[in-house]
Amino acid sequence: MSGSTSWRERLPELSLPRAVDPGGPLVVVSAHPDDEVIALGAWLCGQTDRDVLFVTATDGESSHPGSPTVTPDDLRRLRPPELVAALTLLGHVGPRVERLRLRDADLPADAAALAAALEPLLAHASLVVAPFHEDGHADHDVVGAVVRAVAPATATVWHYPVWLWEWTEPGAVPWLDRAATLSASVDDDVVARARKAAALQAFVTQVEALSPAPEDQPVVGAGLLRHALEAPEVVIT
Repeated sequence: MSGSTSWRERLPELSLPRAVDPGGPLVVVSAHPDDEVIALGAWLCGQTDRDVLFVTATDGESSHPGSPTVTPDDLRRLRPPELVAALTLLGHVGPRVERLRLRDADLPADAAALAAALEPLLAHASLVVAPFHEDGHADHDVVGAVVRAVAPATATVWHYPVWLWEWTEPGAVPWLDRAATLSASVDDDVVARARKAAALQAFVTQVEALSPAPEDQPVVGAGLLRHALEAPEVVIT
C-alpha cells in the first residue's frame, strides 16, 4: 500500500478540526506551478471573492531532467501558463501570479533571495498559505521555512503538504496535533472537487507522459492525483 493510499484512508478517521480562516488578503505561495492546486484546489474554488495573490518561487523548469522531448527552457515557457489555466478553471479569472523565477531544484541555495523577494509580497497578507517545511522535497521545505521566517506576525500561516502524502505512512507524526481540514468532508464539496479535477488536467507537462521515454513519464502520478481528489485537503498551522 502506498503512502497516499494509507493517508487517504486514515485522514477521514482522525476527526481533524476545521482550519480557521481570518479572512482578508490571501497570499498563496508555491515552490512550483501546480503545488497549490494539488494541495488546495477545492478550497481555492471558494476564494474567488477575496484579494488573492499567487506566488511561484520557480517556473518548475527542472521537472524532467534528461528528457529527450522538453528542455528546461521549454518548461519555463509551458508551465506558468498551465497554472493560469488551472486557476481559471477554479474560478480565478485573470489571476494575479507573481513569478519569482528562482532556480528549480536549487531553492535551498537561493533561500536568501527567496526571503528578500517574499517579505514585501507577504507584508499585507491576513492569511499566507505555503508548502509544508517538512514535506520531504527540498524546494518545498525551504519555501515553507522561509515563509515561516518572513511572514508578518499579524498574518495567519497555513502549510500544505504535497509529497508527504506520497512518501510517508500514517503514524505518530509530530505535526498531527497542528493539522486541520479545509472542509468537513470530501462529500461537502463535490462541485469544487470536479473543478479541481479539471484544473489538475491543465498541468499537461506534469500529469501526462510527454513521450514513451522513462524520463518523460508523469511527474504527478496516479497515486498522488487520486489523493488530491479523494482525500480531505489538510493544512498544518
